[in-house]
Amino acid sequence: MAEMVTLRLSPETVARARAAAEREGMTLSDWMDRAARREARRDAARAHEEWLAANPDVRDELDGFDRLADTLESGWSDLSDAA
Repeated sequence: MAEMVTLRLSPETVARARAAAEREGMTLSDWMDRAARREARRDAARAHEEWLAANPDVRDELDGFDRLADTLESGWSDLSDAA
């Protein structure tokens, strides 16, 4: 169940958010929820990138796994049409 909160936003921000929500066929509440979730994910991604920058050995290991996965996947074919 969603939690009800009170926010104080400038009139300009509310007007822009309402217009964006209307364009996308969403309620203002749903649009604001999505915007907050997007920003929280962006913040988490920034923190993750900062952590990886401070730990280059981990980044190198992850890059190695990516290269291995690319190599392994290159030998697979798409069997979705076989049935």
